Amino acid sequence: MGCGTSIATEPQSKAAGTDEAARNPSPALTMKAAILIQGWYRRYMARLEMRRRYTWNIFQSIEYAGEQDQLQLSGFFSFMLDNFTHLNSSGPDLISQLLVDPWLGRDTCHQLIPVAESYSGPRISFPLSVSHTDALLTAFKEHQILHASYALQLLWETKKLLKQMPNIVHMSTSYAKEITICGDLHGHLDDLLLIFYKNGLPSADTPYVFNGDFVDRGKQSMEVVLLLFAYLLLYPNHMHLNRGNHEDHIMNLRYGFTKEVMQKYKTHGRELLQLFQDVFSLLPVATVIDSKVLVVHGGISDQTDLDFLNSIERHKVKSALRLPRHSVQQLDVSRPYKQTTSSLRSADSHCHRWLRPIVDVLWSDPKPQEGCSPNTFRGGGCYYGPDVTRRLLLHHGYQLLIRSHECKQEGYEICHGGHVITIFSASNYYEEGSNRGAYVKLGPDLVPRFYQYQVSRTTRKLTLTQRVRVAEGSALRALQEKLFSHRSELLTGFLQHDHNNTGSL
Repeated sequence: MGCGTSIATEPQSKAAGTDEAARNPSPALTMKAAILIQGWYRRYMARLEMRRRYTWNIFQSIEYAGEQDQLQLSGFFSFMLDNFTHLNSSGPDLISQLLVDPWLGRDTCHQLIPVAESYSGPRISFPLSVSHTDALLTAFKEHQILHASYALQLLWETKKLLKQMPNIVHMSTSYAKEITICGDLHGHLDDLLLIFYKNGLPSADTPYVFNGDFVDRGKQSMEVVLLLFAYLLLYPNHMHLNRGNHEDHIMNLRYGFTKEVMQKYKTHGRELLQLFQDVFSLLPVATVIDSKVLVVHGGISDQTDLDFLNSIERHKVKSALRLPRHSVQQLDVSRPYKQTTSSLRSADSHCHRWLRPIVDVLWSDPKPQEGCSPNTFRGGGCYYGPDVTRRLLLHHGYQLLIRSHECKQEGYEICHGGHVITIFSASNYYEEGSNRGAYVKLGPDLVPRFYQYQVSRTTRKLTLTQRVRVAEGSALRALQEKLFSHRSELLTGFLQHDHNNTGSL
């Protein structure tokens, strides 16, 4: 019994010691556990970040592949129209001929369209007042459509105003505490309304620069662009709109704006589209703030000359994708970018000399490497390095280049040693939760202050893992669709490398 007692009490003493150790772990054991948990968490976050980056690359590659296709298709049709049809470079564009009505072109065309008494949408008159823009804002929130008569008149008034504006607009922070710069909206009305809610409606005290790509992709491009034009008419000295690469009727044919207008305005869609083509071509291509900050949609090249850019008759460049007759024959994409640009600038066509600088500011992207090279990823414009940025800023005495044109996960990105800022204002651009939107504010000190947001309430409730999973699933579906649409070309390419007909590589 003595042995039994001793045997029984020994495990009790060990258990007591274990409980005591659990209650008071040694510092070394605590540190080891913390390092282990930290390692697991870091590996988990690294895998999540890798999935997010792959998802982003899929979305971006598909988007830019579509732009390449559009540029190539436009070049092909331009060549066919210039060389194998009766149309010439001085005649009207084929697309314009298809869109325009014979009676269009008179400033009074909107007066020929009666507004029925039963129309319950906003009613506006000119000159616009704050009550008119408030009515538009409220109506668009409630998904109402502006009557075609008012829409046409709004576009005509915008066209008359833009004709008086230079290619490069100058603004000053001396008249307001801060200037707000917004990037691509792409028909995301909710993002625009959120910006106005957070930052204030456009006014003399709250000036704005909207840096292009107002339309396409989103479902409310018409509402976005009409609202921006209305505030431009109301505050012409405090509201400025730069042209983007999607303010282009050929891009609109592919990316949704043309279809949206024709669906919402079945009877008068063609008149509206023709007017939009004219208005888009009259938008300024750059804004300069305090003679220190250059704002353009895409960027610059090693050939960008702002003095020459300011002298261009921009209204004659209806589309940056519509190459003049001689350019198709003279363009040699295998030559270095600088040589190609130089040869094209020396072409006989004045229109061609205007086209190249506009393509550069609308389509180009920054790169971390020095130099300037063709933007093969998009198919248009160029990649410009930090040295190109430094030269242009130094030459004009500027401090900063603000551009848009590229979706960024956080809504903005800083590169080229802090001299280039990319700002993108359409949140959830690729998929719910794929990215934040952002805008930047500049005061008299010209120090940028960034403001981020994300529209979707559903997205805000999701965890980071759930957001990545949703975006990843959407990207993979898009990739599957792309692969399926090109399955014949892919199979042909695979068979060329499958010499033994094994059916696998």
